[in-house]
Amino acid sequence: MTQDDKLPTVSPRQTIPNDGNVTTGVAGLDEILGGGLAEGGLYMIEGMAGAGKTILSSQIGFHRVGQGDMVLYITLIAESHTKLLSHLRAMSFYDADAISERMLFVSGYHELIRDGLSGFLSLIAATIRTSRPRFMVIDGFRSAREFSSTELELSQFIHELSAFVSAARCTTLILAPLSGNEPHPEHTLVDGLIELNRYNTGMRRAREIEVHKLRARDHLLGKHFFKITADGLVTYPRLEASSANAQDVPDFESRLAFGFPDFDQMLGGGVVRGSTTTFIGPSGVGKTLLALKFLQAGVARGEQCVYFGLYESPERLIAKAASVGIDLKDAVDSGHLLLEWHPAVELAIDELASELIASIQRSKASRLVVDGVDGFFQSANRTERLGLFLNALTHRLREAGVTTLVTEELPLYGDSTTPTTLRASAMTENIVLLRYVEANSSLYRMVSVVKQREGSHDTAIRRLTIDSRGLHISEGFIGSTGLLSGHPSLAPALSVSDPGQRA
Repeated sequence: MTQDDKLPTVSPRQTIPNDGNVTTGVAGLDEILGGGLAEGGLYMIEGMAGAGKTILSSQIGFHRVGQGDMVLYITLIAESHTKLLSHLRAMSFYDADAISERMLFVSGYHELIRDGLSGFLSLIAATIRTSRPRFMVIDGFRSAREFSSTELELSQFIHELSAFVSAARCTTLILAPLSGNEPHPEHTLVDGLIELNRYNTGMRRAREIEVHKLRARDHLLGKHFFKITADGLVTYPRLEASSANAQDVPDFESRLAFGFPDFDQMLGGGVVRGSTTTFIGPSGVGKTLLALKFLQAGVARGEQCVYFGLYESPERLIAKAASVGIDLKDAVDSGHLLLEWHPAVELAIDELASELIASIQRSKASRLVVDGVDGFFQSANRTERLGLFLNALTHRLREAGVTTLVTEELPLYGDSTTPTTLRASAMTENIVLLRYVEANSSLYRMVSVVKQREGSHDTAIRRLTIDSRGLHISEGFIGSTGLLSGHPSLAPALSVSDPGQRA
């Protein structure tokens, strides 16, 4: 870089933010970055072909234009800018007016071929001197690596570029191919190193972002899920990474009832406000219907409630509830009950958690039902995370002040083997167990409060019946054995013979 290429004094007409923080405008990314990028910093984004580097940098660039910045996009690839922009037009962040007014595209490919890295640096200096960008992207850094004769030459280029953009207060992104475990000298010279990659499990593929290095920012460590949509990149910070310092203050004196007197009596009046309860049992035993009674009681009190399901559509749920006298339609129409359905079809658990928390915040709900927490297990690409994730999720729900019921599936037939996955019930204050009992060639539903951490409860095992009139609990059903073992049955001397009381 010659003396003439050095950055001149900044024009006093140019407005310069004084907080030193450069937001990306990418959903979830600023949280991962600890607030954003540092003004004038030099950052490298690495990723394999198709990882999303160009989309990410362009998305940030258009956001910075929206914040009033001049943006410079320099390419070191043979692909024309017209072709590059044609790929971006489908994105919602694309703004044709911004390109003509505050976004400048420049090719440095020919300067690099003709004059090497020094010629390319001179082009950058000259362009910054005339256009005064506050944000810059250098796309195609592979070419710079290939045209450097030695590692020392490349390190000197990065060092001079870093000093130059820092003096110009021009935050800069360098897009480079994924280096894997191979170290490169530029990694130590840039202010931040961000990797975009893909994780494979079976036939599934998931995109992940990891910040390996970030100066002057308290960023979130580890890998985080992201996806590419019509709106660009959407990132989902790992819940357990962002909830480490969350605190909750339960209200032990206040209880929320189900509006189901016999069941409320078993719970000692209801569940503690702000607590989390797991209904655990096999399919069809009544978990969802008991949970819907809880929501119905909340609506009757004028509360805002959310049902977050992963298996049954809203239409099926409303019809199912109506068949046993639980009216949900009026509550949905009035806006007191929000029905959210997210089929567990290759959704990441952080995406599900984000949707769940957003639903609570949007509706200001006081009661929540998560019907089918097993969907989170099935959506997890990295199953080793489940324990920490569930702990963070239940903690976040308590922090939000919402009283939560979670349904969890058990095998229809008793299984005495140790479960291979951590159950959600291990993370909750209360556990209600529902089982089938076989007697006289018939099945009977049983319900018992196994754990209630913040109060006394009825320890009896009672019978639950479900018919068109609703849900009913018998007074002190006696005679079942092996309910907790997974092989429940009735003692022969106390078998039930009344067919009208069957499940």
